Amino acid sequence: MEPRTFFSVIRKSLFAIAIAAITIPAAARSSMDVDPFKKLANIQYLGSQNQSLMFTVTYNNINAARFFVTIKDENGETLFQGAFTDSKFNKKFILPKTEASRLIFIISDKKNRHSETFEVNTQTRMVEDVMVRKLQ
Repeated sequence: MEPRTFFSVIRKSLFAIAIAAITIPAAARSSMDVDPFKKLANIQYLGSQNQSLMFTVTYNNINAARFFVTIKDENGETLFQGAFTDSKFNKKFILPKTEASRLIFIISDKKNRHSETFEVNTQTRMVEDVMVRKLQ
């Protein structure tokens, strides 16, 4: 084999390896970014007021794709369902207190066949503080 062709083959091989070393990790990273639900949804309990429960639902919708928020009670009855396309979704929900002790929040993206479910267990109890103090 001539020295020119030998170095030409080595140069082409190194070039192919360099291209592969650059594109394979980039392709792997982009396929990992396809999952839009990497802990992007969050539900926070804000408290209760006037016989209602208050929650904040946040969702970082990177692609601004259409997604659904569904709230169900423990019997599976839908209390709320809505479709949104906000890229930074942040909505406050006020739900009436009922006899149900469990609520289910579902954030789903039908296009990507992905959903995230949160379960909220509520328990109401009465606390009575009694304080005895000696008077002088």
